[in-house]
Amino acid sequence: MDEVIEAALAGLSPSSKRKYRPVFNSFLKITSLEAAKPIHVRIWASKREEKVSRRTLKQQLYMLSRLFKVAGREDLSKEACALAKEIRAPPPLPKVNEDLLRTHEEIDRILADAKPIRRAAIMMLAETGMRVGELVSLRWEDVDLNGKRARVRGKGGKFRYVYFTERTAELLRELPRDGRIFPVTDRTVRRWVSELLKTHPHAVRHAFAVWFLSKGGNPRVLQRILGHSSLRTTEIYLDLAQSLVEREYRKVAGKE
Repeated sequence: MDEVIEAALAGLSPSSKRKYRPVFNSFLKITSLEAAKPIHVRIWASKREEKVSRRTLKQQLYMLSRLFKVAGREDLSKEACALAKEIRAPPPLPKVNEDLLRTHEEIDRILADAKPIRRAAIMMLAETGMRVGELVSLRWEDVDLNGKRARVRGKGGKFRYVYFTERTAELLRELPRDGRIFPVTDRTVRRWVSELLKTHPHAVRHAFAVWFLSKGGNPRVLQRILGHSSLRTTEIYLDLAQSLVEREYRKVAGKE
């Protein structure tokens, strides 16, 4: 067994060898290469998932694939590579700076002179966190102006409810009641957001998420509002929200 490990490590740099060897050994604690079956790769991965990040696990599966190939176990190598491909890297941290959050808070003033349909569309994005594609798909039968909520068809055809305030309801009441609420394209809404807010619709969605959490909103509730399939995706906003809360505290405390 040691010969196989050394053969798999051959040609690697000293630093790479230090990374690969513990990974090889951790798998061999479960079973020998001779007795191993593809299911053992998944068993190893499930245990490893509790100790390392998804990105690291993905890398370590490719490391194991190298060992399996050298050992002549193509079945295990294919399983390790297939499993690695199933693992998605965590989404990048959203870019939400103080200027964007300030824009979110001052949106009434910024949109004061805009045309009614533009004001309503952008306010809807800012108050609900909807994706721009979901916004332009909205029809009047999807919206309850008295209850101040809308039924949105999200990714995968899944429906969810989003909520808005009376100020957005008033803007919507000014629009013609026929078919789609916003009879324009995604590109048009993106242009409106760019011209009026100097950003893009997904950044407005990010700002909504950080604002919601910074005000004490529950991450699981936010998950439902945003239509995330995984809570992990929603939780990437927590650090940003906490950072905002701390900055506000320091600002207020510094005045005393």
